[in-house]
Amino acid sequence: MNEISQIAGVGGISRSNRSSGWIESRSRSPALSKSHAILSLGDYLDIDAIQSCFDAVPLDRYVEAGFRHKSICRVRVRDHVVLPTAHGALFQPKEFNPVHGDIVRHYEEMEPRLAELLRPVIQIFAACALLCHDHEVLVQAQRITASAGEDGTTGFPVVEGWHRDNTQVLGIFLANRVNVEGGISLLSRDSSGDKLAFARTLAVGELLLIDDNVNWHNTTPIKKVRENAPAHRDVVLLTWPSCREL
Repeated sequence: MNEISQIAGVGGISRSNRSSGWIESRSRSPALSKSHAILSLGDYLDIDAIQSCFDAVPLDRYVEAGFRHKSICRVRVRDHVVLPTAHGALFQPKEFNPVHGDIVRHYEEMEPRLAELLRPVIQIFAACALLCHDHEVLVQAQRITASAGEDGTTGFPVVEGWHRDNTQVLGIFLANRVNVEGGISLLSRDSSGDKLAFARTLAVGELLLIDDNVNWHNTTPIKKVRENAPAHRDVVLLTWPSCREL
């Protein structure tokens, strides 16, 4: 059984026993078989092309300090094919997002080139989460620049602190790290971070899969290393459900 099959919990299921939803019968609920896991995907992707696309990700107007850039799209996966769905606003309840909760946020749609390059990441996320064709995934391209803070050399990947996303399954794919230190990905079994379950600086090309039902997540700030050079951290966030406006 390969690594993806172990995480998805689908070892021993023949293709003939699966529905057109690609990975599972529609009666089975989406879920990870582990509370969290890391997959290394960099060797299977055109990382250089993905990284170059982040230069065009627009500024996030909901973060006044100006260190976050974001674009989004939503997709479904059917018979190995990633299908775009209608573009729409992003919404999270305030109980899960104390900073931007209960705000209907409108973001630009992800550039088609980047969405296409991310197709294998989306397919693997869908497989591991046991999604079928009627499960919509939110995909967010997010750049954090080390350009804020009192000295103008800090970036904050997570503005909410320890939190959950009001989703079932979360994926964090690290596309790039340029001239920064910090940015350690953290998981805890409680909302204060006292029951730490995971702490690691993701490598470029790694996908961290998280069961949002059992983990709170956070990321430490990033800090610019060389003063007169660009400094940023680029990630792709994947979530199911897709955080549509209610």
